[in-house]
Amino acid sequence: MASAQAPALPRRFSPRRLVLALALVVLVVAMVLCTKFLTPTELASIAPKPFDPAATAEDLYSRAQSELPGEASDLGKVVPALQEDPKSAADTYKAVSPGENSYVFPVRTTAKVVSATDASLRLQVDGVPSQTPVLVPLTTAVNGSPLRDAMGFKFADAPSQTQYQYVADEMKKLVLADLESSVNDPASLEGKEVEVVGVVAVTTTGASGVPRAKPVNVQPLSVKAA
Repeated sequence: MASAQAPALPRRFSPRRLVLALALVVLVVAMVLCTKFLTPTELASIAPKPFDPAATAEDLYSRAQSELPGEASDLGKVVPALQEDPKSAADTYKAVSPGENSYVFPVRTTAKVVSATDASLRLQVDGVPSQTPVLVPLTTAVNGSPLRDAMGFKFADAPSQTQYQYVADEMKKLVLADLESSVNDPASLEGKEVEVVGVVAVTTTGASGVPRAKPVNVQPLSVKAA
């Protein structure tokens, strides 16, 4: 009676499998050698920085202080022009347009203070129609948005609408801090001349001009006695 033969064992490593295994080992070793492992400190240094509205506002405000005085146009010329044709005035005086039919004009003037309160100064500006009130807010009516927009900071530059508004809020704080030191006694300026550098924001409905009776608010960058 013939004895049964044991079944042949499969070959566990064929030459092809061996070559593939060696190739995989070589690839892994190459990847390890080419990989730079970073420490937590190094990783933190190259990671995207979180958006900081306060730091952004400080940068914009610093730029505004150095750039706007040289770019500002005479308020006595800008106001009559924008009352007649805001778009044409924007082209002439290089206003920034943050939105449709919305313009921000960098302006400057040396004008007489005809009335003063803790909240604002009212100016008499040569060239501006007598029926047009020109006001410079000093406290709660100060708005950081026009100054932010004048420096070219756009909605897309912030991660959200909230952060976009925070930049304006932080700029307002910076303006108020400077006004507190430069205009610490508004009443004392009444009847005197002041030098003002700031921005005027205008929003219109299509091609219509701005009524002469509508107040002009100059959001201040700087206010000082002439």
